Amino acid sequence: MPKISRRALLSVATAAPFLAMLPRIVLADGHDVLRIGIAGETGDLDLLQNVSTLSSYTVVFDGLIHYGPGGTLQPGLATAWKVAEDGLSISFDLREGVTFSDGTPFDAAAAEWNLKRWLGVADFSWIGIADAYDSIVVDAPNKITVKLKRPVPAALLELTIVRPVRFLSPKAVDANGKQTAPIGTGPWKVESYSSTGTTLVRNDGYWGEKPAFSRMELKVVPDELARANGLRAGELDIIGGEWVAPLSPRRARALASDGVTVVAEPGTATTILGYSPKSPMMQDKAVRDAIFVGIDRAAVAAVLFEGYADPTVDIFPTTVPTAGKRHDVPKRDLAAAKAALTAGGWTAQGAGFSKDGKPLAIDFLVSDESFPGSRRIAEMLQAQLTEVGFKVNISSVDTAVMHQRRPNFEYDLTFFGNYGAPYDPHGSLGASFVTAVDTGPDGKIYVSDDLDKLVLAALETAGDAREAAMQLVYDWIYDNTAACPLVVTQRLWAVSSRVKGFALPATDYDLPFKGLTLA
Repeated sequence: MPKISRRALLSVATAAPFLAMLPRIVLADGHDVLRIGIAGETGDLDLLQNVSTLSSYTVVFDGLIHYGPGGTLQPGLATAWKVAEDGLSISFDLREGVTFSDGTPFDAAAAEWNLKRWLGVADFSWIGIADAYDSIVVDAPNKITVKLKRPVPAALLELTIVRPVRFLSPKAVDANGKQTAPIGTGPWKVESYSSTGTTLVRNDGYWGEKPAFSRMELKVVPDELARANGLRAGELDIIGGEWVAPLSPRRARALASDGVTVVAEPGTATTILGYSPKSPMMQDKAVRDAIFVGIDRAAVAAVLFEGYADPTVDIFPTTVPTAGKRHDVPKRDLAAAKAALTAGGWTAQGAGFSKDGKPLAIDFLVSDESFPGSRRIAEMLQAQLTEVGFKVNISSVDTAVMHQRRPNFEYDLTFFGNYGAPYDPHGSLGASFVTAVDTGPDGKIYVSDDLDKLVLAALETAGDAREAAMQLVYDWIYDNTAACPLVVTQRLWAVSSRVKGFALPATDYDLPFKGLTLA
């Protein structure tokens, strides 16, 4: 699976040089330029390398299929597609009359060349369709068929992800096949890029609806407070987005109180408290059950997320496809938590519990470096679990230690986040709950032989039976208290008054520019 950094939750930055950090924009006509704050530089947008920010690709490169609201599949460079009944081939009708921004025609030959750059390549075996790839047949100048060694039910969804599946001009590579320039068929062309920002100009030859303004400036502003003050001062028009430049709930609330437009919509990713399956303490289901009912999700959402989160006990929110049936979010119940421990053989001793001579003590692994704000959440949960009877030690570590301890299950509790749209549910299920899949520093939310079988079966099930197979996975996780979902964080953006018609794209990997006009 892709090595995706964990999501930012709450910023605890308290001071920074504000506008001094913000690169000044000097343009002849600012009314025709959209200025978006981004946390990190875009890089060269090499489609085969993991070196550039993902959100920047989506304005330059198109995919065959685009991800729509709720996981709907929308035409991109393919106008239609058909999966064979046996699942072993997918045919695509390609959009005619499309050219790359360097004038190179997009046709079946260009599509085949692009697809063969990653299909069947070992580095991209984390993508199911790449791992199952057999061959490509060019059926006509505007029609191709991808043949597979085995069915991949999530193949169409996989074709909506950002990298490497999007399309590059065949002329934008050197003699060794290495990308030399970011030349796509999308609505924007890269004019220049550096460590301080990227300038894009409208692609007037774009096949779809063209932007209403001619330029877009992506300004690198790593500090969240500097981005917020840049928006207030009119130096930026848009900030936010989990994969663009995260806007913390605290900062969003401050901006809203200043009269800035803050857009908050249901998110596609869940913050999850994970139990180590290798911890002797966490192998005791009574302990997992006590934690599950002994914490106050509503308080976490209201206090630490400023109301910009929704409590949940389900692995995926309804904003991703095939998310499963909903469970009621229980109110915190101290009596039920203590009863679960007692039923599991734990004996109350003063303010705590013990079993077989061992106290009810757990280690809570957190890293504000890799998961900003996680210590504050851990401290709230520590207080709540102490009231149940737990002794909770918070181990606060740097990113390097977190990346070493989490995949080795060297903790009792720690935080996880699933990947969100467009990678879910198949992405997080395959990565976070299957033993054999290497996810590097991301680790696993939970693994067991029984869960392995259910997840693998669900990922291989297509058609009408897929939803039921997925539900078996969700039921097992819920019934076995294999994970402890906390909240679904809302998607947060802040917009200046000169931006009209702002609407969130389907995922935070997409930059929000479509349908906008500038005052």
